[in-house]
Amino acid sequence: MLIAGIIGQNNKDKISRLIHRIFSNSNKRISIVDSKNLSNFDAKRIKDYFNELEKNNVDIAILKIDFKDLLKEIFYNIKFDVIIFTDKADEIDEDKIETYRKIMKKTFSLLNENGVAIVNSDDNDLSSFLSGIKHYIVTYGFNLKASITTSSVGDFMDKDDIMCCLQRTIHTKNGKILEPQEFKIKADLNGMDLYNVLAAATFALINGVDVNLINN
Repeated sequence: MLIAGIIGQNNKDKISRLIHRIFSNSNKRISIVDSKNLSNFDAKRIKDYFNELEKNNVDIAILKIDFKDLLKEIFYNIKFDVIIFTDKADEIDEDKIETYRKIMKKTFSLLNENGVAIVNSDDNDLSSFLSGIKHYIVTYGFNLKASITTSSVGDFMDKDDIMCCLQRTIHTKNGKILEPQEFKIKADLNGMDLYNVLAAATFALINGVDVNLINN
């Protein structure tokens, strides 16, 4: 069973709902839980919880976690396969930078050796926090450096279509290699943050979801 964390102060619910919608068309079973519901667990109960999910044939377990909660002891024995960061470092108050750096370091210590971090490449200050990090990082955003970006939003297409572009080769968790390509996401853009769409699409691709399923 793959264990993933959606970590940040904002957008966790929106990204998790998008991921759930994408995976509803796949043959994978997905379970999403807010870490607040596990706040009274100790390390043993956390382990038992994941074991029970695995017994029930859950393929992907996703925890929505507030950034500051990562320092709690209950997470010390969890090893994540994938982590999605929802916050941008350049939005953090200056007086909280050192705390952010400490939590960022803690976050990467919770990744498996072969774990994947999904981060926003439009975050100008993020590089300083990722210095020395050796894990596999896949980026999303609206610049040429992003692994996954969007090439058009409603300009020449229906308003509910997003044309995404995989700009460089990425490796999926099931060992496949995805070559650069474009794919379309049909989504209601009304009030939707495109960063959330890109984050969810990146997570799906990393976990081997067929592009044709993402299209719908």
